[in-house]
Amino acid sequence: MLYAMELHAVTGQLFIQEGAPQDDTAVPGLLAQSAPARVAHGRERDFLFVHLTLTGPLDETAELTQTLLTHVSQQYYSATGSVTAALRRALGAANEKLLHHNLSGADPAREGAITCAVLRSSELFMVQAGESLALLGHNFGIERLPARRPERVTPLGRSAGLDLRYFHHRLQPGDMLLLADPRIAHLPAAALTPALVDTEVELGLVELKGLLADDSARLLLVEFTNDPPYNLPPVARASVSGGRIALPRAQAAAPAAPPPRQPVRAQTPPPAAPDPAELAAAVETTARRAASGSALGLARLTGWLADVLGRLRPPRAEAGAPAAEEEAAAARPHWTIPALIAIVIPIVVTLVVFSVYLRWGRVQRVAEIKQEMAYYLSQADALGDDTTAARAQYVQLMALAAEAETLRPGDEGINRMRRQAAAELDRIDGVTRLTARPLYVYDTAANLTAVALRDGFNGGIFTLDAQAGEVWLHETDEAYTQLTGATPEPLVANGQAIGSHVVGEIVDILWRPRGRQASRDGLAMLDRRGALLTYYPNFADIRAVQLGFGSGWRRPVAITTFVERLYVLDAGANLIWKYFPDQDNFILDEDDQTIRFTADPELGQAVDIDIYSEDGSLIVAYGDGRLRYYDTRSSRVQWDEQSLLQNGLSTPLEGPTAVKLVGRGLNASIFVCDAGSGRLIQISRGGVVLAQYRATDANGQELFARAADFAVAETPLRIFVAAGDTLYLVTQQ
Repeated sequence: MLYAMELHAVTGQLFIQEGAPQDDTAVPGLLAQSAPARVAHGRERDFLFVHLTLTGPLDETAELTQTLLTHVSQQYYSATGSVTAALRRALGAANEKLLHHNLSGADPAREGAITCAVLRSSELFMVQAGESLALLGHNFGIERLPARRPERVTPLGRSAGLDLRYFHHRLQPGDMLLLADPRIAHLPAAALTPALVDTEVELGLVELKGLLADDSARLLLVEFTNDPPYNLPPVARASVSGGRIALPRAQAAAPAAPPPRQPVRAQTPPPAAPDPAELAAAVETTARRAASGSALGLARLTGWLADVLGRLRPPRAEAGAPAAEEEAAAARPHWTIPALIAIVIPIVVTLVVFSVYLRWGRVQRVAEIKQEMAYYLSQADALGDDTTAARAQYVQLMALAAEAETLRPGDEGINRMRRQAAAELDRIDGVTRLTARPLYVYDTAANLTAVALRDGFNGGIFTLDAQAGEVWLHETDEAYTQLTGATPEPLVANGQAIGSHVVGEIVDILWRPRGRQASRDGLAMLDRRGALLTYYPNFADIRAVQLGFGSGWRRPVAITTFVERLYVLDAGANLIWKYFPDQDNFILDEDDQTIRFTADPELGQAVDIDIYSEDGSLIVAYGDGRLRYYDTRSSRVQWDEQSLLQNGLSTPLEGPTAVKLVGRGLNASIFVCDAGSGRLIQISRGGVVLAQYRATDANGQELFARAADFAVAETPLRIFVAAGDTLYLVTQQ
């Protein structure tokens, strides 16, 4: 079983007024507190850091500041639920208390900026309100939180609603957190690097004091380390409780007492210092482990070969040995076998040595990638408002992250920088980030290529696994968000006999509601062999209908429906076949077999089509980045992918995989999954981009970059994505 790394916190405070350090004065608005004696379940090992700034002179706001800090601490440690939810509750309570103070009119109105952070194990959770500022120092540079000034900032105490900013980080030993006044936001990252990167609290405070020699500031500096504190300084009269340094209850309730002027470690010291030999062994690098592991394997292999040679060539019989021994020696294996083994040994040794250098090179390359990614982050940050140039830096970073994923999957440092770059790209491109969670994971060999929803009040999701040649039904609740069965129900499989038809390759599926001709609702499945299979849920029966000229299809890739007609996209024949309903069957009209276009639609690269249910207008998505919206009456292009670039599309389409027309009337819109750029784009029927979405999977990868198909349910927006071996549910946060 794996356990999260437990980090320790070392804190230091700095209070400067007009260049003069206030060493003998309590620092108002700062709080660094371990869990008190009685806390809600789950908060026992949380450590809370708060930086609060109120408008007005410090001597006039000190008492109010202390009251709010106490209120935040009490609310957080008494709240249940997640860390983020408890922080949100604590900030909401502080805002309500300050708002009540302002509305009372007894004292001048105050507004505030606050940052609340919680260390739990090796994770840092943070919530900000107002013009607050925090900086997180890593071994590769400094991260500003927020990266840039938000478009809308609501100070604490102004209104009942707050614009909260949420952050979450996986910390590494040596990371530094600085909670600071908004007044130092003008300082560049380079100036703060000596205080926050590859340093300690004591040295960091000295650097900050020199940097702010002529300024005023209240700073809370925190160092995160995995080294237990060996010598606890005798400050704050701390008592050891529950494995942490817990402040006495009286002190926790009144943190306005003079703060410690020396760094305080927020963990219990171990009973004895560790053996230096153990510490030396603990710092062995990845490359050394790789080399030593390979050398150990080589030694074992060499020993085995020596043993084999010894068995094959035992010592020769001495002169005068009995005739029986001579006969036994003659019966021993011929020298050819040892000779062959002698030839094999250098080859094996060469392969082992090569593997050592290969692993060493991989470790070196990952380290180089991290440095290059940090460089691109700093370059993009220095570009400021030049979003075009900054975007190019982030794109380079994302390409490096993709390379690093192949060398060392799941590296937290790589993932952290990739998430930061992805967030900045979202901001530049106007992309909304959605939340994705797996609904069901199939066998690793599965390859989902289509998904469809069952209309009605019973829910139900259908999927197509092209790799296994099977269609599945997941029973769900009415909202499609919860599976009601442990495993999906198999409906159709390749090679299955349905009447006189033997199922071939299923290429697409869609839900076909009942109508004037269709007597029952059902799931339509397009068989490459020229048939339409329909599964009817009411009696759980399946029918196969042969479609006219189906045997002549060249490369059917998708189906759609309009006014109960069936349309088949045959990319190989550059045609869209049109089939008319005849009760539960379909016929091909000799005079109206296909959709006619005024110009060649060039369907060879087409991957999907859909038709608007009210007027029959057609949308065609092409795998090479084209998108065409046709007017059915004139069969002419109303708008295309170039039009979208002039109507809100941030970057061109790169490789669409699926397109859907969703809704009716004013609520109708077009959804396009562009796997090439990892986006889901929502477009009005008039060709105006309404929204651009991204989502990440459990590995931090762009989900829509792997999506083969999707289905949409609205109000609220729910997107069901078929990607690889997993069916995902994607929702708005």
